[in-house]
Amino acid sequence: MSRYSDDPVRHIVTFRVNREEKKLLEHLAKQSGRTVSDFVRRHLNLLTKS
Repeated sequence: MSRYSDDPVRHIVTFRVNREEKKLLEHLAKQSGRTVSDFVRRHLNLLTKS
């Protein structure tokens, strides 16, 4: 069963990172209480507001 959303996620972005970058992303996301996807999404939004 799918969820309803006013802004559904329609695109998937994939990129490669090395082991250290992956660990860092996971660590930072965990510290902020977010998933890696939410962490990256939030920081993209913050960057565009600067």
